[in-house]
Amino acid sequence: MNKNLKFIEPARELEVIAEADVVVVGGGPGGVGAAVSAARNGAKTLILERFGTLGGTWTSGILSAIMVNSSVRGIFTEFQREMDKRGGWSWWNKDDPSSGGNYDSEVAKVVLDQMAAKAGISVLYFAQVAHVFKSEDGRRVTGVVIQSKEGRHVITGKVFIDSSGDGDVSALAGVPYEIGRKGDHAMQPMTMMFKLDNVDTPRAKAYLETDHNCMRAWQKAKALGEVTVPREDVLLGTMPKPGLWNFNATRILGYDATKLKDVSAATTEGRRQVLEIASFMQNHIPGFENSILAETAPHIGVRETRRIRCDYTMTGDDIIQARKFPDVIARGTWWIDIHNPKGEGIATVSGGVTTQHDASKLGPAPGDWYEIPYRSTTAHGMDNLLIASRCIDSTHEAHAGVRLSPQICAIGEGVGAAAAQMVVKNLTTTRDVNISEVQKTIRAAGALV
Repeated sequence: MNKNLKFIEPARELEVIAEADVVVVGGGPGGVGAAVSAARNGAKTLILERFGTLGGTWTSGILSAIMVNSSVRGIFTEFQREMDKRGGWSWWNKDDPSSGGNYDSEVAKVVLDQMAAKAGISVLYFAQVAHVFKSEDGRRVTGVVIQSKEGRHVITGKVFIDSSGDGDVSALAGVPYEIGRKGDHAMQPMTMMFKLDNVDTPRAKAYLETDHNCMRAWQKAKALGEVTVPREDVLLGTMPKPGLWNFNATRILGYDATKLKDVSAATTEGRRQVLEIASFMQNHIPGFENSILAETAPHIGVRETRRIRCDYTMTGDDIIQARKFPDVIARGTWWIDIHNPKGEGIATVSGGVTTQHDASKLGPAPGDWYEIPYRSTTAHGMDNLLIASRCIDSTHEAHAGVRLSPQICAIGEGVGAAAAQMVVKNLTTTRDVNISEVQKTIRAAGALV
């Protein structure tokens, strides 16, 4: 490749094809929470989504299982209940309103479409943000350039919410960020989610009662060289459809999902690992002998990339000590869950490796919670840019607790209410928001703050 070869793109005038009070870039869990909250509170709201569905990791990533989270209600609970009503949700504990469960990602696509439509949100699919325009003083985003099948166009807005997961808008706007852990900047591994169908579920469940997550069989197969996937067990679960199981078992190391060649190579490696795991299940686990590969995720699952600098950096100590903040917009209970960037096990805050059981002690005591402050969503040096995804301001350790999708949805709900207040009250900056009013607004909608 000739690295000296350069091309200059001709200057051209770009058409503004849409404008809104609040522009939400990314329709994942945080983007959905932010957009629904903003629209319900009086802001003309637009979502830009690079794929063809809302939900992000819930749909394009076919996450398929959403963990228990006793700290989250509000918009996430609405989604959960609507999924259940349509037969797309399988509760782990029907008597516990905070219980997580397995869900049908196809039903989720429709439910999220309808939630957006009911709230009056405009959605543009297949729109990738490619550039950011800023005010002369550099403190405001005035518009974003999107690339689509029709070429390049501009979307303008009063307030912008970066829910891209990777902090794309913030990075393009020049907001500082960190990536990975200190020292080697290694990030948590990516995962290619997949589903196996035609499983004899009663036999499979009976076996798994004796070998949780296939640990014994998996380690034996690894020792014999039948399995090369750098994970310590097979995380799997049943789906609402009989005979269908989901798998969160691949572990793709050493790639950066913000890099084109990296995410391409990681996707290929993820699919290779899927076939290896499927073969292992068919050959070694009772009930899976006749299983077939039903689906791999349209997009690889990404746990960690950029973490955008805001006005407060959440730390691992905030998680462990269950710290509370006066400007709280969401609660969290998930522990410092660092999937080892280098291989098997759960990485500790000191860089060692431990079991999930021991690592799970690095979080709030049962019945307690930590709080996510609004200041961790106000992009550094910007007056109208807020963050509502896993890339809020946090350390590598805190990120591993905050990143759980129900908590991200709750963060989005708080951020969306703040953005709407800016529009309705014509506030100058994100820091002029009356956080007490935001808390009152989201609490009235069912949020726990």
